[in-house]
Amino acid sequence: MKKTKSKFSQFFQKFKDTTRELHKTDWIIIGILVLIYGTISFINLGSLKNPQTFYEFQSSEDEVIFNVGSTSKSISKIRMYAGRINGNYDIYISNDNQSYTHVLTAEQGMSFAWNDFEINQDFSYIKLVSIQQGSYLGEIQLYDNYGAKVEATAVNESAALLVDEPKMVPATISYMNSAYFDEIYFARSAYEYVHGMSAMEWVHPPLGKLIQAIPIAIFGMAPFFYRLMGNLAGILMIPVMYALGKTLFKDRRYGLLAGLLMMFDNFHFAQSRMGTIDTFLVLFIMLSALFMFKYILLEKKESIRKKFLYLGLSGLFIGCSIATKWTGLYAGLALAIAFFVDLFFKYVYKRKNNQKEKKELLKILGYCVLVFVLVPVIIYFLSYLLFPNVYPEKVNSISKVFSQMQGMYDYHSNLTESHPFSSTWYTWPFMRTPVWYYVGYLGNSMRGTISGIGNPAIWWIGIFASIFVLVNTLVKREKENGYIILFILCSWLPYMLIGRVMFMYHFFPTLPFLMLAIVSSMKFITEKMKNNNIYVFYIAVVILFFTYFYPAVSGTPVANNYLDTLLWFSTWYF
Repeated sequence: MKKTKSKFSQFFQKFKDTTRELHKTDWIIIGILVLIYGTISFINLGSLKNPQTFYEFQSSEDEVIFNVGSTSKSISKIRMYAGRINGNYDIYISNDNQSYTHVLTAEQGMSFAWNDFEINQDFSYIKLVSIQQGSYLGEIQLYDNYGAKVEATAVNESAALLVDEPKMVPATISYMNSAYFDEIYFARSAYEYVHGMSAMEWVHPPLGKLIQAIPIAIFGMAPFFYRLMGNLAGILMIPVMYALGKTLFKDRRYGLLAGLLMMFDNFHFAQSRMGTIDTFLVLFIMLSALFMFKYILLEKKESIRKKFLYLGLSGLFIGCSIATKWTGLYAGLALAIAFFVDLFFKYVYKRKNNQKEKKELLKILGYCVLVFVLVPVIIYFLSYLLFPNVYPEKVNSISKVFSQMQGMYDYHSNLTESHPFSSTWYTWPFMRTPVWYYVGYLGNSMRGTISGIGNPAIWWIGIFASIFVLVNTLVKREKENGYIILFILCSWLPYMLIGRVMFMYHFFPTLPFLMLAIVSSMKFITEKMKNNNIYVFYIAVVILFFTYFYPAVSGTPVANNYLDTLLWFSTWYF
């Protein structure tokens, strides 16, 4: 009796496309994935407004004074918004603007962040005295014992800048309106790029921060805008992953699986929604890897113009990655190895090249010097010269760029500080110590938290998948698996030689290739089983785990009891 195909099999038969190129159907699928993920990623990304005017305290005794009314009022707390340089302030109160009493010292720990300080006093005047020169304040707001806002009037001229944007004061303080984790370095520096100030973050090249600065320059300094470009880069990773999956494995199913893995990884979600530069780094690496593999797939008889196109794009994007973070060099090593191995088998190994092919080989080698050496160097140096005001000195010449690079190397090589969420390179795939980026408590029973934890169904399965890909490469020498394992090893193993403090987010550039290892393993399984049941089941499990861990990476306030169920290990923090 003839067996009928399952509904899954019938669907995938219609869905099937065994080409490496992206067609109309692929772009429709990509559009749907981007629309779904983009919608989720923009939910509560950050506030569209925050104070834009700041007062810079001119000395350690500089002061601002406010009046709350003709008679004294009972004030429970003061809410303060720190600017680019957070500071500490002695707070005094008075009823006559003559005799003042010190009530507390307010210590603001984060730039571009709101903080509350309890006062619980009755007074008519309040004075803030800066403890250090050069600190910035953007706005202050007083509250009575019932939590209602109390209007404060500026007594001296400098105080007026701190009560001119009352509508910008948030109802509650959270990541939505305040910078968190490394945003205090990168978002602050992007703001300083826009305003021509000396940039605080100087231990990485400028390109990522220049990209981050674009919406800040157009719309102003608010969380949504300094997180916008990183989130867009995170969204763009999905079509690039789809393209990588289909290009490598010549099947629409595996393009879809690759895109879905990036779409539903919790770490990717948390990291790309934060105002830092890592997302740009990884996107550029993925693009450079995609175009290099497209070049490798070309036959010798293909036009040299097409070869130059793919090599040029690969060189352009790896140059952008290095100008974002030096760790882009690790991916550059993988590209170089892949290129020369391909060159060896196409032009050297058991080949007798005619004069035309020899000339083409020389042209390709010369062109690669241009696009993989000269172009990245130009991008790197131009990123500095576009914004020369980088601490610790004005970088306005080639020699000053080299001096800055020496300073960066000295910083990273001599960094000995410890950190509670630091981890060693070999623990990253196991997610032993995720970085706890943010927590905000809502009473005693709820909290919102953002932790850099991945999807267990991706990260842990990826360990076994990587082993499969490694063995497959050694035994069968399949080009696709060799390419994947090369990028895994080159982007991850160099960290074993680094002695400075490191974090799990340093594994981010390896993550796309870990996902591709899973795609390769799934291809092997589905072809062996001759059905797509495991394929569909695995996607369902990935989505289930993403949903389960979503509150731990999104900042969404949920019950403490729920978050506690996610603490599977003592080194996990939510």
